[in-house]
Amino acid sequence: MDLKQLQLLVDLVKAGSLSKVCAARGIAQSALSKQIAGLERDFDAKLFHRTGRGLVLTEFGQAIMPRVGTILSEVDALRDDIRAHAGVPSGPVRLAMQTSITQFVVGALFQRVLRDFPQVELRLMEGFSGSIEEWLANGRADVGVLARYEGVHAARTDEALNTAGLYLVAPAGDQLTAQPQIRFAELAHLPLVLPGIPDGLRLMLAETARRLEVPINVAVEVDSLTAMKEIVAGGSGYTILTRQAVHFELAQKRLQVSPIVEPTLTRTLVLSTSVHRPMTLAGRAVASLIREIGRELGQD
Repeated sequence: MDLKQLQLLVDLVKAGSLSKVCAARGIAQSALSKQIAGLERDFDAKLFHRTGRGLVLTEFGQAIMPRVGTILSEVDALRDDIRAHAGVPSGPVRLAMQTSITQFVVGALFQRVLRDFPQVELRLMEGFSGSIEEWLANGRADVGVLARYEGVHAARTDEALNTAGLYLVAPAGDQLTAQPQIRFAELAHLPLVLPGIPDGLRLMLAETARRLEVPINVAVEVDSLTAMKEIVAGGSGYTILTRQAVHFELAQKRLQVSPIVEPTLTRTLVLSTSVHRPMTLAGRAVASLIREIGRELGQD
């Protein structure tokens, strides 16, 4: 038994399928089956049940997986320490980024990482703020870029990058958003297309609506920015986003927007880091580049 075999075990549990792991590793299923059989001989116990839905851990497999995860995490931490002592940023950095700003940040970020820190391996995850907070909390992500909203709890590692106003987003030709601005009270009963709780935007809107006694109607919960914009463009509702998040759709004249006032709503883009374990030199280098790009976005 070696570390590669333990990593194989973790990959199999995550994928739940021989075929998915075979495709990811570029090996034949027969070869992978032999590796599993070898692991089971080493452990002197069966690790998986093979069902119609894929691989399911046996009771023995479930019992040892936490220890396997701990061993691999310790090995990763040791590698990071060695790289840090060498003084050159290197190794993996797991970056979680808010869906609405990925297209404006990720291209420039990857270019700068390749230019300045070629030994750093960026691993990108994309989601809404609630998911990113969870990934940072459990150590699945090292660095996060996400939106914070007034009145919503912030993490102690948050570092503000820039702030932007929020707009009511509607299909092109909509009469309501043809107005130069929209009062929050005018959102009452509009069919809104929003991410689900505990997303920060959703929590902020709920708290504002409660405070102002304005009934809001969440017609559709969608945890996909692309789907939100497509539903709105199709005429099935409204959503609330920054102007930047719909930049391309505005240029294509598929959507139109009007700023929300009384009160003015804003979102602050923040850089946040995981406290699950200390930041590596590579993680700090990536965070520094994100600060640069965040300042540039704030100047647009």
